[in-house]
Amino acid sequence: MPTIYREPDYVYEDLVDLVEGQLRVVELTAINAEIGGPGERLWMTEPGLAVSEVYRLWHKGKGKSTDKAPAEGRYWAVDRDDAWDAMPRLREALAGVLARLTRPGSASEYALEPGREERDLAVLAELEAVWLSGLSLLGEAHGPRAVERELNHELFIPIQAELARAGALRSRMLQERYGTGPDAAARAATELGWDIGKARRALAAGDEYRQWVRDGAAHARDRIAVRRPPGETGLPDVLAATLMTAACAYEDVVPGRPSPLPLPDELARWYVFVQGLGACVAVAVEDAYTPDGSPRDYMRVAPVAMVVQAGWTVRDGVIFSPLPYAEYPDGIEYDEEAVRASGGTPLSDGSP
Repeated sequence: MPTIYREPDYVYEDLVDLVEGQLRVVELTAINAEIGGPGERLWMTEPGLAVSEVYRLWHKGKGKSTDKAPAEGRYWAVDRDDAWDAMPRLREALAGVLARLTRPGSASEYALEPGREERDLAVLAELEAVWLSGLSLLGEAHGPRAVERELNHELFIPIQAELARAGALRSRMLQERYGTGPDAAARAATELGWDIGKARRALAAGDEYRQWVRDGAAHARDRIAVRRPPGETGLPDVLAATLMTAACAYEDVVPGRPSPLPLPDELARWYVFVQGLGACVAVAVEDAYTPDGSPRDYMRVAPVAMVVQAGWTVRDGVIFSPLPYAEYPDGIEYDEEAVRASGGTPLSDGSP
């Protein structure tokens, strides 16, 4: 989460006022009570606004602190993050709460602390609010079908896949005990007290899961356009293709079209012509890059003129450039003149 305000520029009370007094936010008190330290605060933007962000007031740095008194080397700071990007960190921090909500009937905390389930449900309600705030912007921009696709991609498909893997594991266990012969289902049904249909389905689940994976892999090869850098990058072929494919994932690539601008050798290795943007380079955006991040999070295409103007460095064979980047809607802020200079057509010129 990038820091937007911090000590010593502002004292603690001023940091609170900068958020609550100047931004339209609601405080996430239930989540903060679960994961926040002394004096720490957590907010999200009010629902219905044109942005969806989470703000965290916390102690940054090392060392132990007390309420409103950071230890040496620590300081109060307000960090801001897009709500969608904040979700993985919130879910990780709230793993204990989510585990209890997954198996409430066996959660010892609920036996020991009557009413704890209500606090956990309040946390869940705030977590849902953060998630829905990100989805609402997606819906406004692309419609309800885009929201449904995102929910399927982020929630339902992973859950269904986990269930399928569990079924495959049980299938293997059953096959090792009862075999795969014509009487296997009957033997399993008799010993486990199942009906014969359930036993047959359970025994077949492993083969069905593996076929589902193979069918999905074939579909991916048909659907996903693999892009490769046109020049020698010094990287292994698969890694170079992975980075280039991630950069071009949402772009309409025009194969074989040359650049109207001269290309330095380093940029030419990552060149691609994109409909609308013109001559581009696949780059790692400095503000989006994290060492352990997915290439889909930081690889983008940028008009050649923008990269030349902003400058670039080459690290481990990859072009890095300090291009202007917006966390939402998750992309480079393109300069229209640079797009025109690169042979593209800015949206303001009426391109689709």
